[in-house]
Amino acid sequence: MRIRRGVWLLLSVAAVYAAVFCFWAWFQGGRAVRLAASRSEYLHYDIVELTLRTRDGEVDSSFSAKPPRIAVARGGDIVTTIAGIREMTPARVKRGVWTARWPVPWNAPSGEYRPLLLSHPELAERLVASSFRIARRKPPPMPKGFVVATLESAMPLSSMRVKGPDGRETDWRGLLDWAKWLGADAFWMLGGQTPGLAPGETWVQTNLKLIGTVAAECHKRGLKFGTYAMYSLTMSKEKIPGYEYGVEIKDAQPVLTRAISIRDGRRLDDVAAFLKPFAQDPNVDYVGVDYIRNALGGYELVDDFVAEMPGLVLPPEWGKLTRAERMTWLARKKIMRRDMNFVEAWEWWRARRVALIVKELKARLGGKPLWAFTLTWDKGWHHGQDPVMMNDAGVDIVALMFYEADKVQYAEMLKSWNGYIRRGDVQVLPGDIFDWGLHQKDPAGPLEFGRRMQAAVNGVYGDGPARGVFYHDIARLLWGRLGPWGTAGWADEARKISSF
Repeated sequence: MRIRRGVWLLLSVAAVYAAVFCFWAWFQGGRAVRLAASRSEYLHYDIVELTLRTRDGEVDSSFSAKPPRIAVARGGDIVTTIAGIREMTPARVKRGVWTARWPVPWNAPSGEYRPLLLSHPELAERLVASSFRIARRKPPPMPKGFVVATLESAMPLSSMRVKGPDGRETDWRGLLDWAKWLGADAFWMLGGQTPGLAPGETWVQTNLKLIGTVAAECHKRGLKFGTYAMYSLTMSKEKIPGYEYGVEIKDAQPVLTRAISIRDGRRLDDVAAFLKPFAQDPNVDYVGVDYIRNALGGYELVDDFVAEMPGLVLPPEWGKLTRAERMTWLARKKIMRRDMNFVEAWEWWRARRVALIVKELKARLGGKPLWAFTLTWDKGWHHGQDPVMMNDAGVDIVALMFYEADKVQYAEMLKSWNGYIRRGDVQVLPGDIFDWGLHQKDPAGPLEFGRRMQAAVNGVYGDGPARGVFYHDIARLLWGRLGPWGTAGWADEARKISSF
């Protein structure tokens, strides 16, 4: 009996302590002010959603009277992010909940970041701030010394006659003879070009049935094979029904371009459907995309940009402007370049949209290695592309198009890349083009091509050479603007580079 009474007494005391502890936890939880991101980890194309929460009505009222200010720090330093954003004033979304949005900086270092409450020092002991992490995706590594020869042509393979390196004329297989002669490890060819030749065709059909044969022939010769589709740019001034096109502004009026808008969901569906069979073909080692951008303009994106990008300052009359006026406003802000924070916001946001396309495309295509051609002016930012974002979104090899620049411009491009990326950040493959005209008809001809290619290999990264190169494209090597050196002169120079 005494034992039973002792047990009941012990349980009663435990219950009292538990009740006290629960009340204390509830009380402390009600007093806590919490500041946290919506996720624990982000990639470089993300916008971090930060939320400040309180269950204390007095604190909420205090925030309403004196809006809180928050920031993000790495180590002991506040991070200034895109468009000069350093401090943010969160907006009240409901009682006790305040939110702000923080775009991840260009190629932000991986690691822990911590949100800070800069105002209301009286809440310091009650603040619970949770860190988040910025990470980066690690693609499968390329083989060291990886060399690619490309073909950017929709000319019919079935009727093609090619004079090979040995002087003998053969059929399309001569393209592969040249790829081997150049020292290539892989052959990447254009597969998808829009529009088709017949009314209503989305894709040029000329070579589609032969792509599998080309892939098998590559494997017989020890070459890896890849095929790619042009994403935005079309090869016709005629507009294809059902697509939304990119918009340029001319004389203060919207004008449609030849590029399908990157906001067009149907285009993503069509490109994914086109590449899917190749992604599933064991004879196809890589799939790729080009022109994942508006070649010109992109001002049809204005409303999406304004709705999503934090930190923008809009004119007071914004709500009264027509859509054409909003697009014209965006074009002027970008072109005049007086507000460089705004220009940076536009470039970052477009690169984010491109990355989200890549992310969805990769998800639909599965695990087949994916490459993307990327322009190199200002690290790609000028065209709405960022190599680090593309890497994080799923591009395994970012093929950098070091074309169409004179010597001074070329040196500046390489300088900007060298200061921006390291080998652990993104896997790039620098490339140059077989075209004397695009080397400004330099008197050195293919020697200038070789000099630039070597400079790109040695200088694109800030911490060591690139692990490969690509040559663009074999059709130009055979039938393009080559000056007095001809095919052999340019091919011999490329062959020397391949042995780096």
